[in-house]
Amino acid sequence: MVAWEVAGVIAGFIVLNVKAIALLLIDILGLIIPAEQKSLAGKLILVTGAGQNLGRELSLQLSNLGAILVLWDISEKQNEQTAEMIRANGGEAYPYTCDISKQEAVAETASKVRRDVGNPEYLFNNAGTYEHKPFLSHTPNEIRRLVNVNLLGNLWVTSEFLGYMTKNNKGHIVCISSVLGYIGRNNVVPYCASKFGVKGMTEALAEELRAERRSQVTVTAVHPFLISNVDDVKPNLKFPWLFEILEPADAAKRIIKGVRRNQEEIFLPEKLKPIMIFSKVLPRKLRRLFADYMES
Repeated sequence: MVAWEVAGVIAGFIVLNVKAIALLLIDILGLIIPAEQKSLAGKLILVTGAGQNLGRELSLQLSNLGAILVLWDISEKQNEQTAEMIRANGGEAYPYTCDISKQEAVAETASKVRRDVGNPEYLFNNAGTYEHKPFLSHTPNEIRRLVNVNLLGNLWVTSEFLGYMTKNNKGHIVCISSVLGYIGRNNVVPYCASKFGVKGMTEALAEELRAERRSQVTVTAVHPFLISNVDDVKPNLKFPWLFEILEPADAAKRIIKGVRRNQEEIFLPEKLKPIMIFSKVLPRKLRRLFADYMES
C-alpha cells in the first residue's frame, strides 16, 4: 500500500471518529435538552389492541391531544367501549373488529379503513399476547398464537399502510416490543422469540427506509419492562426502584412523549436504556452473572 493510500485510510478513520463523537454528543444533549414534541392534532392514528389496557390508554391520550383514532381489536365489545369513551370526551373514533394474526382479515379491514376514513399517518402496533410458563408446557397452538399476533400481526398491519407513508414521505410506525425483545429469560421462550422478531423488524425497516431516503417516515420500537396488567409475573428484584412496574396510563404517557420526539427506541422505564445497551456488549456468562445478582 502506497503512502497516499495509507494517508487516505487514516483520514477516513479520523473523520469516522469525529462523526461518531458528534453523534454521541448530540444524543447526550438530547437528554439534557429534549427535542420539541410534534403536534398530533388532526392526525389520523391507528391503534391495534385498542380494547383494553395499554391500547385503550394510548387511544384515550392520543385523542386528548387532538388525534382522530382508528381502533382495531379482536373484541368488538371492548373496542366499542374505547370508542365510546373517546366520543364522550368530544373525540373522534372509528372502531373495527380485526384479528391481526390473520393476514386476510388485516387486508380486508385495512381496505375498509381506507374507504371510510383514509390512510393513517401514524400506526401503533400494540396488540399482543403473553404466556408465562416453561417452554415444553406451551402447546403448539399457544406458540403459533404468540408468533402470529406479536410478530406476524405487526408485519401484516404495517405492510398495509407503509406504502402510503413512503409514497408521501411522512408517517410514523410504532411497535410495542419488550425488554424481553432485548434479553432472553426463562419461562417466556416463545414470547421472547416473537419480541426479538419485533425488534429486528423495526431495526431492519428503519434501515430500509433510510436507504430509500424516506427520512420523514419514523420507526419506533418500545421496550417496556413490565406493565401492571401482566398479573402472573411477580419479579423478585434487588433494586425494584430501577425496574419500575408501570401502570398502563403512565406507560402510554411516556410512549406518546417519546413518539412525539421521534425517538427510535423507547425504554420503559427510561433508565433501563443504558443497562440494556451495555448488556449487549458483555459475554453471555457475564450477563448471567449480573442477572442472577439483580434477581437475588
